[in-house]
Amino acid sequence: MIGYQVDNETKPYNTAGPNVQAAFVTAMQKKWGSLDKLNAAWGLNYWSNRINRWEDFPSTTGSMNASVKNAFAEFQRDLVTEFLAWQVGLVRKHSRNDQFITQNFDLGWLKTSYGIQPEVNHWKAARPLDVAGIDIYHPTQDDLTGVEIAFGGDPARSLKSGANYYVIETEAQGWVQWTPYPGQLRLQAFSHLASGANMVAYWHWATNANAVETYWRGLLTQDYKPNEVYDAAKGIGAEIKLLGPKLADLRKNNDVAIYVSNRAQTAFDSFKLPGNVQYNQVMRPFYDALYRRNIEADVISPDGNPDLSKYKMIVVPALYAASDEEIARLNAYAKAGGHLVYTFKSGFSNEDTKVRYATQPGAIAEAAGG
Repeated sequence: MIGYQVDNETKPYNTAGPNVQAAFVTAMQKKWGSLDKLNAAWGLNYWSNRINRWEDFPSTTGSMNASVKNAFAEFQRDLVTEFLAWQVGLVRKHSRNDQFITQNFDLGWLKTSYGIQPEVNHWKAARPLDVAGIDIYHPTQDDLTGVEIAFGGDPARSLKSGANYYVIETEAQGWVQWTPYPGQLRLQAFSHLASGANMVAYWHWATNANAVETYWRGLLTQDYKPNEVYDAAKGIGAEIKLLGPKLADLRKNNDVAIYVSNRAQTAFDSFKLPGNVQYNQVMRPFYDALYRRNIEADVISPDGNPDLSKYKMIVVPALYAASDEEIARLNAYAKAGGHLVYTFKSGFSNEDTKVRYATQPGAIAEAAGG
C-alpha cells in the first residue's frame, strides 16, 4: 500500500436540504454578526428582500438574488473542503509517513474536461492532501488537439504550489468516439507526463456490464481479453518503467499565467452572456490561444496564494466579482512592470456580487489605462 485516495470527484451535488440551509444561516451569522450588515452587503434592502430576523432567513433555493446565490455556492464549496479535510484526518490517524493521500478532482465539463470546476474550490480543498490528483478526459481520434490535456495539468500543478500531480483518471477507450487511433494512447500518456504528471491511470480496467457506465469502455472490454488498447497500455508501462527516473518530478517554470476565480465564476454565471455562454467558455479561448502559439501557461487562483511577481504576463478573464484588495494586488503587479491583461466583464462587482457604484471598469482602469 503506497497511498490513499479520499473519496472521488467529490462535489456538493446541489445539497440544499434543511440541515444545510440551517448551517448556512449559522455561518452567515458568524461572518456578518448583524443582519443590517448582511442586508447592506447583499443589496437586500430592495423589493422586500430585507431579512429582519435570523429566524426568518429564507431558503436559498430558487433565490433570484445573485449575492445570495453566490454566497451559498461558496458555502457549498466550503462543505466539500471541510468534508475532504475530515477524511484526510481520519486516514492520517492510521497511515504511515511514507504513504501519500490524494483525491481525484474533476474539472468543469463541456462535452469533455473543459474548465475550472464551479462546485469545488480545488485550491482550498487540496491543502490537506500530499499530492493533487485530477481526471482529464478529452477528444480523441481526429479531434485530438492536446489542449485539454495541457489545460488539465496546469491548474493541477498550482493546487500544491507547482508540485507534480497524479492523473487519477483518463480515458483508455471511454466512449466509442474516444477509442484512440494507433499510437494516440502513447502520445496522450507522454503529454500528461510532459505537463508534470507523476502518474497516469486509466478509468477503468475493464468495461462494465451494467449500471450507469455500462458502455464506458476500459482498457479491456466486457470479454476481459487483451486488445489493441490493452497492448498499447502495456507498451506505455514498459517505457515509463525504463524512463521513469528521468521523467519523474519534471518541473515547469512558465512566464505566463491565466488567473481564474471560483467567486468570479459563480458570479459571472449568474448573468451569463447571450447564448448561455458561461465563465469557462470565456476563459478557455484565452488559454487555447496561448497554447496554439506554443506559450505554456500556469492556471492560478487567488485562493492558491500565487506569487504574481514570477510571471511576465497574467491574463485575467472575466473577473466579474473581486474585492478591492484583490484588484489592488493585480494592479500592483502591473505597476511593478508585469503585463496584465484584463478582459471584458472584469471589476464589475465586489466580492459579494454587488455591482460597484463607479464608472466601469472601475479600479481596473489603473492598470488598463481607462
